[in-house]
Amino acid sequence: MAVVITLQGAVPADVAVGLSPLAELMACLHSIAEPEHHLAVRPWLERVRTDLSPESQSLIAVYAPLWTRRRCRLLMPLEPPLGRTLEQELDRLEALPLDDFVMGVAPSVHGGVFDTRDLLTDESVRTAYTVSSERRSFSRGELARSLLQAPERMRTGLLELLRRCAAEFFDAEWGRVQHRLEGECTRLRARVQALPLPEALASLSPNAVVRHNPPAVVFDKLQSLRADLRGRRCLLVPSAHSRPHLIVKDDPPYPLVVHFPVENTTQVERATLAQVRLRLAILSDPARLSLCRHLVNEPITTSDLAVRTGMSLPQVSRHLGRLREVGLLTSRRDGRQIYHRLDTDRLMHLGVDVLTSIIR
Repeated sequence: MAVVITLQGAVPADVAVGLSPLAELMACLHSIAEPEHHLAVRPWLERVRTDLSPESQSLIAVYAPLWTRRRCRLLMPLEPPLGRTLEQELDRLEALPLDDFVMGVAPSVHGGVFDTRDLLTDESVRTAYTVSSERRSFSRGELARSLLQAPERMRTGLLELLRRCAAEFFDAEWGRVQHRLEGECTRLRARVQALPLPEALASLSPNAVVRHNPPAVVFDKLQSLRADLRGRRCLLVPSAHSRPHLIVKDDPPYPLVVHFPVENTTQVERATLAQVRLRLAILSDPARLSLCRHLVNEPITTSDLAVRTGMSLPQVSRHLGRLREVGLLTSRRDGRQIYHRLDTDRLMHLGVDVLTSIIR
């Protein structure tokens, strides 16, 4: 699975590099909702989660589908120019036609694969969408009903939450990281002008590969996407809070957006030599490693894993059991469903654990 951006006929003028405080706020909200992905900003997360008002914490959880697995395209810049203030971006979202708001938010609320093209006009599609969202989680089902039954009220509530977050923590954080991100923009603009476009885009990720005939850049991600940049705009937006995620969103009629992380540091933990050896052995199995790519993104059930990977339920259960034995899996019950998640804390530190085991 990969994201492929084809660049045949694209020129540097098609690419805009700049800041988006709204996209950075979404990255912050993602890290608040999914702290296990973001070890590099853990001290900041602990401070923010302590200082957030109870009402804000509750609302962040309600709207979480918009910034967890399938981040909402409307919370990224909708058009050039980049570099607008947060309030200008929120005003643009508030002025968006209501039908465009519904269609832009619906995929993230659902969070999976669902054809939303007739969502505005076909009652059977609306019903199926709500039921399918609820099957993914109760909170997604509730948000889907709010979106379809009272979209203006939902948008008003979302905007109020984003402005609350700006006042409670984001304005201060944006003031801290803005200069750093502006420096990254300056360096990237220079690369876009000096390098062939595929090489410039590939510089956004160490896991990117340049292809020729036709020219393209391939990002190794748990996502299948092919986008053609010919005749389109591409917005490159750096983030101090999105690591380890590089996000590519292709939702016409909006420009293609690449929201990419800038470098961060992270703290490490220690594990015993026996734990390191056992975890490496468990992860060496190709089928188990394939499961991990799904388990890292969001809580998921055994049956969903079987559908996504083509394995049988007993096979998936055995692999999950081995991951749990070595402390790489967490599970929680939600009603009748049990959701599993990779322990990214321990997984991200495994490389350091190997080195520590060798030199101690």
